[in-house]
Amino acid sequence: MSDKRRTPAEALAPADLVDRMIALTVDLGAIIARETEALRNRDREQVVALQPEKIRLANEYALDVQSVQTRKELIDRAPAERVARLKAGMIELGRLLALNGEALAAARSVSEGLIRMVANAMSEKTAPALGYGANAAAPRRAATAAGSGSLTLDARV
Repeated sequence: MSDKRRTPAEALAPADLVDRMIALTVDLGAIIARETEALRNRDREQVVALQPEKIRLANEYALDVQSVQTRKELIDRAPAERVARLKAGMIELGRLLALNGEALAAARSVSEGLIRMVANAMSEKTAPALGYGANAAAPRRAATAAGSGSLTLDARV
């Protein structure tokens, strides 16, 4: 990260603000695409490594978008071609975010399934034996949504 201060959107010329937003949109889209690929490849270290830059870009992007939403005149005088490129970039970013959301949901589903399997295995292993003698066996328990083991599944993200 650099030490230079971020120029507020209100202090930039309309064309410069649109150019900055285009660059942020492209850079954020590239990070999101890399994160999605890392999720699909189950490369947890890569996902973690991308987070600081993703957060920085997302915050800067959100600040500019919020400024433009509250003061539309900030980009009214920008060249139409640049505004069209910004809109196209925002649409592409939306598409990339949808793909990223699908990859995150799949990773979450796999993780929850693994936790349920471990919890069910633990509860079967720790179930008390009923009956007498060498043939005594624990009855099969019906599987529950959260299992009855010592692990708890929290569905919140």
